[in-house]
Amino acid sequence: MRKTAILCSVAACPAAALAQLHTGDIAITGVSGLVETGIVEAGSPIFGQRVFDTAFGELPNWTNDPGFDSPNDAFPARTELGFDIMGPVLEWDGAAFDGVAESKILISKGRVEVETPDSGMQPGFIFGTASSTGRFHHHVGFELLAPASDGVYLLELVLWDDAAVVDDSQPFFIVFGQNATDDQLADAVAWVETNLIGEPCRADMDGDGSLTIFDFLEFQNSFDAGDASADFDGDGSLTIFDFLSFQNEFDAGC
Repeated sequence: MRKTAILCSVAACPAAALAQLHTGDIAITGVSGLVETGIVEAGSPIFGQRVFDTAFGELPNWTNDPGFDSPNDAFPARTELGFDIMGPVLEWDGAAFDGVAESKILISKGRVEVETPDSGMQPGFIFGTASSTGRFHHHVGFELLAPASDGVYLLELVLWDDAAVVDDSQPFFIVFGQNATDDQLADAVAWVETNLIGEPCRADMDGDGSLTIFDFLEFQNSFDAGDASADFDGDGSLTIFDFLSFQNEFDAGC
């Protein structure tokens, strides 16, 4: 496991740290010690989302959306982020993503590019650097290669910090439409959320995939900050019963 760095959470950071982000981009942050993903809505990040959708067509068979955007102080200054492709492009058959697409997707930034694999994982490349304020905002190009048939396609990615200060993200998914309807995209996104995104383990507060003392510390920090993520008993307020509920879920394991 890579060494983690604990920074302030978005909830605990001062309001000035929240830059105006680009709605529709993938929100990212490293404040919990790993790269987390979410969605930018109305200029603000909402973390916890791992499925995103977009459409080819800004140029034929091409888009540079969604981009990757973060608040200030989301990463150590000058953090370099890259990605890996976790498998081949899958194609929607109207009910599931259960077959490898005939088309590949070319991912590019400047003169650097990589194609999705036929099978297995394909290493990607560093595609951007955080600013001196710790903000990361970069786009890559996604091109659907020939035959580029109409339909819905699925790409699975992981983000990583080249210096390994922040741990890798969990796998996340981008659903691409090629002349697809909104209903087709919505059905495909719902299938991914149901079948490829597991139920979250709430007691894994730091998101590192294991239950340790750091989850207790993260729960304490969230509780002290008045964050709703510490409302483990779901009664809308933070009390000693949230500590007891957290302890029970921790003891039960993930």
